[in-house]
Amino acid sequence: MMEKKHIKEWPEDERPREMLLEKGPGALSDAALLAILLRTGRKGQNAIELAREMIERFGGFTGLLSARNEDILQVKGIGKAKVAQIIAALEIVRRQSRQPLQKINVIENPDVLYVYLKTSLQHLPREEFRILHLNRSKHLIGEETLFRGTVDESAIYAREVVDSAIRRKASALIFVHNHPNGPALASDEDKVLTAALINACKAIQIAVLDHIVIGQDGYLSMRRSYPELFA
Repeated sequence: MMEKKHIKEWPEDERPREMLLEKGPGALSDAALLAILLRTGRKGQNAIELAREMIERFGGFTGLLSARNEDILQVKGIGKAKVAQIIAALEIVRRQSRQPLQKINVIENPDVLYVYLKTSLQHLPREEFRILHLNRSKHLIGEETLFRGTVDESAIYAREVVDSAIRRKASALIFVHNHPNGPALASDEDKVLTAALINACKAIQIAVLDHIVIGQDGYLSMRRSYPELFA
């Protein structure tokens, strides 16, 4: 069997870094881009082959965005240093996609918000409940993941929501949670939870503008579907 060449032994115009600088990122495959972050592979497997394995395992960059650190560490040949590099790069992507929300009224421009939430939440392996903190201009000023797991009233405490809003000095809130393996539908539990949180926030004069459910088939705005909860 022919021994595999290290990337450094490849022709210069085929090496990922050289291709990136010479031809631009569009010329590189997903595996080649990830290989640049990884820098090295493992015994018997170069960086591109390791990157390709990771992309197949997690379902592309979207899956990597939602992967937990411990899941990435389970890949043979991936240590803490490589995980740190991947997390840093993915966080740059998240922040870049969130940045426009800091400059626009998210209520007047909901499509931008939904694109961000879909990218951020649709492929997570378990439920998350997040709070988006808005200022008086309805610009995003903060985001906090309050809970991971099954979302219901017993898990999400109104006091934690209120504390989060006060801590971030928010004028308004949007709640968001995802359904990892189901459609974007609001359950009875979701409605009960939303009503309880709206009442708690009213007591401190903070408006709840919406509760958005992200599912495998898209999203649901509870304010649109159940306006009586927000009256």
